[in-house]
Amino acid sequence: MTAATGSLGSRGLFRLTSVLTSAFVAAVLTFSLAACQPADRAVVQKRVEAKWVDRQLLFVGDPRLGTVRIYHLRAAPLMVGELRAPGRNEVRDISLDTANGRIWVLGDGALYLHDARTYSLVKRIPAVGSGTVRVALDAAGAPLLIAENGTQLARVDLQTLTLQRQQLAEGVR
Repeated sequence: MTAATGSLGSRGLFRLTSVLTSAFVAAVLTFSLAACQPADRAVVQKRVEAKWVDRQLLFVGDPRLGTVRIYHLRAAPLMVGELRAPGRNEVRDISLDTANGRIWVLGDGALYLHDARTYSLVKRIPAVGSGTVRVALDAAGAPLLIAENGTQLARVDLQTLTLQRQQLAEGVR
């Protein structure tokens, strides 16, 4: 500011503009970085994947979109296919039945069976409870639906491809 006029000179105006611009850019950058972070870091979902060693395939599920991408791992990972199913918006787990050529994908509200040769959807088996977090295969290759606490909730009958819920024993009185 000059004493005679009470105004900023051209240098002072340039400095003020430079400082305000820098502050604005810093604020925008900070806001942008904060917007990219999840609201609750504990909610960040794990990567869902399964590996078929004999065929050198890696199946990677997208827990948010409901798709499973298939990569061939010969030299460098190369995407060779994608599993999609109508109405599947989430992938919770993937299990491979290599002996029978089946891919089991646990989604939101259903278990999806895909053919391992054509990657096409074979069957949607509805009514999976929200407590199901994992799919394990028994010795015969039948999927077992497992809860977060490790208990078995249901089993899929391989003949009819229907869900058989487990009966919980009542407590002794």
